[in-house]
Amino acid sequence: MEALLPYTRDVVRMKDGEIVLLYGNKEIEIRDLSGVTQTFQTEKINWNMDAAERGGYPHFMLKEIHEQPRALQETFAGRISEIDGDAQLDLGLTNEEIESLERVSIIACGTSYHAGLLGKYLIPRAAGLPVDVEVASEFQHIQLRPRTLVLGITQSGETADTMISLKKSKTCGVGRLAITNVVGSTVTSLVDGTIYTRCGPEIGVAATKTFTGQLAALFLLAIRLGRARNHLTPDQGRKMLIELSRLPGLVQSVLDNREEIRKIAEEYAGADCYFFIGRDFLYPIALEGALKMKEIAYIPSEGYAGGELKHGPLALITEKTPVVALATCGRKIQSNIKEVRARGADVIAFATEGDPDIGKVASTVIELPQTRPVYSAVLCTVGVQLLAYYTAAKLGLPIDKPRNLAKCVTVE
Repeated sequence: MEALLPYTRDVVRMKDGEIVLLYGNKEIEIRDLSGVTQTFQTEKINWNMDAAERGGYPHFMLKEIHEQPRALQETFAGRISEIDGDAQLDLGLTNEEIESLERVSIIACGTSYHAGLLGKYLIPRAAGLPVDVEVASEFQHIQLRPRTLVLGITQSGETADTMISLKKSKTCGVGRLAITNVVGSTVTSLVDGTIYTRCGPEIGVAATKTFTGQLAALFLLAIRLGRARNHLTPDQGRKMLIELSRLPGLVQSVLDNREEIRKIAEEYAGADCYFFIGRDFLYPIALEGALKMKEIAYIPSEGYAGGELKHGPLALITEKTPVVALATCGRKIQSNIKEVRARGADVIAFATEGDPDIGKVASTVIELPQTRPVYSAVLCTVGVQLLAYYTAAKLGLPIDKPRNLAKCVTVE
């Protein structure tokens, strides 16, 4: 869609099995496979042309990393009700239907899958609902039971494996939701309700602002479910929302510290491999950090839950191996830092400012603003995005178009 912005903002969305006829007088006709003419509607795309330009940045990815404070504001706009202590979302479900839910099943691919994994930690605590998360290509719809809410997460709204999984789930009589960035995309026709992340165009192949937008949407969804199920009190919801509304400013603080991250990235740009470790809410972010380093810097990278290091990965730790420790969710990660330091690794720790102990165990500490542990996942995300970006930039790689990858994956 971004490629069309210089020419038109009028869009007609075709359905599967439709054929368009283009006439010389600029008229169009849409027919189905039987030749029957179909009616259609023209939509206006509100994205600004400036959003599809680099705007002085060397790469779209860096521009989109810096757009995250504004993107988060857009995701939150009109959806935070501090008076009610609730998130204002149209889920296509009544409070009674939400109360009757027994499980949430999240399906997604790639970066969106990592967002879903954070939902697995978040939703049970906020709403008292168990959560399954599956890679869409491995989704087993026959395991679905009534009173399950199926949530598909897809940046483009067109990811083939996610679409197929949602179609399969329709036969099970379950509620279905989607989180996506693209209004009117195919996924919206397959679900009862959609939470749009409203991040604007994302040109770089590696997802950045759309990922943090997905996390923000999951925060709002968890609060809405929790309030509807009386698992959260109005006061609890209010406090969570007030702190959530501070996130854009906190992300800007991380961006303001980018030079420190750039220097560290350039120091380790010649590394043969990277490890990312985290616990609790930060385990999915460790996976995302490793994916970003693989995607754009082409450095073999692994993300692990901190407690899993002793079950095999420690065998790969050698002298000067860079290990990124996400350390804003409790002190337990410090024992894992000590484990890898004892094997000679260099540890780059993202930690909450003022942490009195982390500097005693890590090689390098990057301080992040204080917030709730779950919201610190967003701050750590921005940190690992910058680390991967500056590593790839130092190596002179094609950051916006990494080899063998595409922005929208429409094949199984």
